[in-house]
Amino acid sequence: MKKTTVKKKNQKGFSVVELIIAGTIVVIILGILSGIIFGINRTYSQQRPRMVAVSDANAALDLMARLIRMAGNNPSEIAGLQGIDPGVPVSGQFNTIRIRSDWHGATAGSEPDGDTADTFEDVTFSVATGRLMKQELPADTVPVEFLDQINSLRFTYFDTDNAAITDPVTNQDQIARVDIEIDTQTPDTPAMTFRTTVQLRTK
Repeated sequence: MKKTTVKKKNQKGFSVVELIIAGTIVVIILGILSGIIFGINRTYSQQRPRMVAVSDANAALDLMARLIRMAGNNPSEIAGLQGIDPGVPVSGQFNTIRIRSDWHGATAGSEPDGDTADTFEDVTFSVATGRLMKQELPADTVPVEFLDQINSLRFTYFDTDNAAITDPVTNQDQIARVDIEIDTQTPDTPAMTFRTTVQLRTK
């Protein structure tokens, strides 16, 4: 009796060549994805200090603008209270400012109490060795670091007619508007300049 062999049709598998090709394609795809992910991480690592610097500079501008806006507020008529002291210019530029006001009491939400000894009522901003310094009297006996990576800080003063005051030191009473510029720079990135304009509420 003869045995017959039945051949099954369409019974195919992967050849070695096909497996090699498929494996090569997978490796190429993984390499491309790894490159993309590495590039994203490198870009984020490079941009993160810049984003932090932008955020910090804007926060510093916002704080100075808020304090300058209230400068000279004096409902209790404190004798000799001068809202803005531009300090001494350096190379023709004003890079220091002292801001004084009586705009709240012992707590931020309380009424003015006739002195400038409460939080943010007597503050001086300046720049030293690449840092924005803040001195708040009477708490700070010396300036303390407020923000780093600052190249320069500049103030320009204007009167009620928006005319520039060339000598704000002797014309402090005429100051009605202050323009602020901060230059900041993080390592391996171009310098950035941030600007804002503040109108004093007392003018």
